[in-house]
Amino acid sequence: MTCSTAVSGAAIPAAQTVRPLRRTPVALAALMLLAGAHVQAQDTAAAGEPAVLLQMAQASAPALPAVTVTATLTEQDARTAPASVTVINRDELAARNASDVLDAVRGAPGLTLSPRQVGGRKTLALRGLEGKHTLTLIDGRRISATDDVVGHSDYQYGWLPMSAVERIEIIRGPMSALYGSEALGGVINLITRQPKDRWIGSVGVSASTPTSSSEGEPTGATSVFAAGPVGERLTLRVNAELAHSAPVADRQSPLLSEIEGSHAKNGGLAARFALTPEQTLEAGWSGGKEQRRYDTSSSTKGVYRSTYDIERSQAHVGWEGKFDNWRGKLRAYRSEIDIVNSASNGVSPTRPQNMVDDVLDGHASFALGAHKITVGGEWRRETLENAGLKNGVDDAVHKALFAQDEIALTDTLMFTAGLRADHHALFGSEVSPRAYLVWEPTSALVVKGGFGHAFKAPTLKQISPNYVGAEGPHTFAGNGNIKPESSNSFEVGADWQVAPAWSLRATVFNTEVKDLITYRLLRTEGVRRFYQYDNVDAARIQGLEAGMTWDITRQVAWSNDLTLLHTRDKSTGKKLADRPSSSLTSRLEWKGAEGWSARLTGEFTGSQTGTDGAALPSYALWSASVGKQFALDAHRKLVLRAGLENIGNVNLAEKSESFGYAERARRVFVTARVDF
Repeated sequence: MTCSTAVSGAAIPAAQTVRPLRRTPVALAALMLLAGAHVQAQDTAAAGEPAVLLQMAQASAPALPAVTVTATLTEQDARTAPASVTVINRDELAARNASDVLDAVRGAPGLTLSPRQVGGRKTLALRGLEGKHTLTLIDGRRISATDDVVGHSDYQYGWLPMSAVERIEIIRGPMSALYGSEALGGVINLITRQPKDRWIGSVGVSASTPTSSSEGEPTGATSVFAAGPVGERLTLRVNAELAHSAPVADRQSPLLSEIEGSHAKNGGLAARFALTPEQTLEAGWSGGKEQRRYDTSSSTKGVYRSTYDIERSQAHVGWEGKFDNWRGKLRAYRSEIDIVNSASNGVSPTRPQNMVDDVLDGHASFALGAHKITVGGEWRRETLENAGLKNGVDDAVHKALFAQDEIALTDTLMFTAGLRADHHALFGSEVSPRAYLVWEPTSALVVKGGFGHAFKAPTLKQISPNYVGAEGPHTFAGNGNIKPESSNSFEVGADWQVAPAWSLRATVFNTEVKDLITYRLLRTEGVRRFYQYDNVDAARIQGLEAGMTWDITRQVAWSNDLTLLHTRDKSTGKKLADRPSSSLTSRLEWKGAEGWSARLTGEFTGSQTGTDGAALPSYALWSASVGKQFALDAHRKLVLRAGLENIGNVNLAEKSESFGYAERARRVFVTARVDF
């Protein structure tokens, strides 16, 4: 499998690749011509020629290979990296009108949606494994999946505004050999925009409104980003965003909310100091406040408003060295999320929750003959404050060591092997191996595949024998004997550049999951049910990811990504709930002269089984947009885009009340951004 068409155009420094890519004389000549054209265009612009010439020269050059650092902790060509990789770059994020991570990555191969049953919320699932099985990172720093700790939540997607993101790397398949817990389904890494040798930045505004006033209110956001040098050794970057959306009334029950409203303020500041030409220090902070609110009902209190106040923050400091023979990184960071609920009409709110992760990690990479060795370790303390825990608080320390060897067996065959040993203070130890082969028989064909073991540690609620959660009509109890969830997964895939205008890609995978953590009914007293967390399920997930890209003309491209899933609960023999049997994303894009562009996107979700066992029908969402870029000068440009989302005005609740999540009604959106 390879990256999708929405990929970064960043070049790969040759000294940082695991092995040189196959370079034919024609390819080398093309690269030299591209480099010469780029330099000539810059010289022309500097000499005072119109900035449009620079824009045309850059637009005419083919995109260079997409880069991933997530697959191996070192820079790799995404197409030949030892993993199934999709890279979504900043231009693609803007074209998608993405408001958060979930909006940004939806439609990627292997990715489907899972319901959270509250306020229209949903989480992503990679290869049939839920959001709690996908590790989210910011520049490699982990973010806890709150949906596994806080009931019905999706709070892990709001840590970083999209205006501060350079690209998003999606790694599908188990990655515990490098990242430890929570990486059963894969890893999503948000790579932030970095300072250049001059000040860069952007200021943007966006707004959307439903085509019918009865289907919601306008939403809007404004953002700013700036980064650049301060003196010879110091660089700074800063970002801020303000976003607002009102609750959307249920079209069948107007007193209730189909989609919750949100008001969010986010910001960040970071500084990087060059100790020497080879060594840098970095320190930074990012965080924000968000308020969610929606109208719901209680059997005893009637309609009431539920409000969640959410505060997030992450502070980090780190050292990085890039020497001739080796490279290294050492970091310390703290992530914290605080959640407080309030309710009107005399309804009791849910308990306050506070989650903190303190992390110290590091790794080093060096060459040893035909081998590239990476070794590292991690120390992490997670702390949870919740009134259901003994003394209201509990914590656990994770320790890990890992090693990875990337071996060039031949000029066309690369073998990557990794092993990580984790120790959890409460459940014990887990070893996660991984092995992967990449074969490039020709410059047009890449074949790769491998095996990986992954695990997910129990949450502090699940593993605490003293935890009792008695909110709502149910009571949940912890279990000191619970075991971590684990998976063994195989995959094999190929990427074939059939012709200059065609590419085909496909990956088949098989994942065996055991000791899934769920809850077991203990007893019923009146309307109250008593559950205990336990390992009761095993599952098999098999699937196919297939894609095609066709450059119909120099201006028109068509891409398709199809995912087929076959799932089975090995305890009951039934399909796993909330996993569509098929999903397809199709994009038709036109890039014309003078900065014009347009796209039409269709997202098809196949039939599935709901959490309540109901059969959910298939549906399709269509969107269209048109954009225009204006070159203001050699360094500044104005980017405008307008479009229509959910053209068919699909209402999932009308199709089935068992969907458990919602999509916004048909809306018109406009965005404007100035880059400098």
